[in-house]
Amino acid sequence: MNKEQEITLPDGSKTTIYVVKPNNQIIAKADMIRAKRWNECIRDGIITKKELAVLMEDRGIWNKEKSGKETEITDNIQALERDLYRGKDGHKPKVSEGRDIAMQMRDLRIKLRELIGERLALEENTAESLADNARFDYFVATCTFYKDTQKKVYNDLEDYNQRSSDDMAFAAASMLGDILYNLDASFEENLPENKWLKNFELINEDLGLVNDEGELTDRKGNRINEDGHYLDEKGNRVDIDGFPLDNDGSYIMVEYENDLAPKPKPKRRKTTKKTESETPETSTTES
Repeated sequence: MNKEQEITLPDGSKTTIYVVKPNNQIIAKADMIRAKRWNECIRDGIITKKELAVLMEDRGIWNKEKSGKETEITDNIQALERDLYRGKDGHKPKVSEGRDIAMQMRDLRIKLRELIGERLALEENTAESLADNARFDYFVATCTFYKDTQKKVYNDLEDYNQRSSDDMAFAAASMLGDILYNLDASFEENLPENKWLKNFELINEDLGLVNDEGELTDRKGNRINEDGHYLDEKGNRVDIDGFPLDNDGSYIMVEYENDLAPKPKPKRRKTTKKTESETPETSTTES
C-alpha cells in the first residue's frame, strides 16, 4: 500500500513523493532503534509512563476522577447513540429530537478529545513516547521516495531529523501515519451522529449544518458563511440581530444629520453707493 502527495518546494517548483509500508526488515531495525532510545532515556533519568501516572496522581494533575470522567463521557456517547438509532420510551422519534441528540454527541466527543489530548500531552515526553517517536522517525526516513527518480528522499535518520520541520517531512509523516495506524480520512464522516445527520440531509459534505436549501446554518437555524459569520437572506453579513456589517465585521454606519456642524454665516449683501450724476459740460461761446 503506497500513498503519494505533490509538494511545493521553497523555490516554487513542485515534486511528488510517496511512502511505502515498511517491510519486516525495516520494522526489526526500527524496533532496535526504539530499544536503544528507551535505554538512553532511562539512563538519562527520563520518566516512564508509570512513574508519570504516580506523579500526576500525587499532584492532582491527572487523578482517578479525571480518568473516570473519560470513561463516563464514553459511556454517555454510547447511550446517546443507542437513543439516536433506536429511539426512547417506545415512541416514534422526531427528526428534530434526533438532531438534538446528534448535537449532544458532537459536544461530548469534543470534551472527550480534549480530555484525551490533555493526557497525551502529559505523556509526550516520557521514555515510552520518545522511544516510539524514534521508531516512527526511522520509518519515515526509510520509506519515503521521490516519484520521478524512485530514490529515497532522506539519506538516513539523521538527515530526516535535520529536515523534519519542513513541509515535505510533515507530508511524509502524515501519509505514513495513515498507513501504519489505519487512520481513515473519512473518520469524522463515519461517526454515528454524522451518518445520521447525513441520512436526513441536515449536514453537507464538510459536515456543516445546513437548511432545506443547503445553506450553512448554526444550531438555531441562523444562516452563516464558512467562517461562521451570520448572513441575511441576501447573503450579506449581519450580526445576530440582523444589523448589517461590513466584510471586517464592523457595523455599517447610517447616514447622520450633523446638527453639531458650524452653521454657515449669512452672506452680507453688497450695497453699491449711488454716485452723483456728472454735471453735463456746458459749452461756452466766445463772444
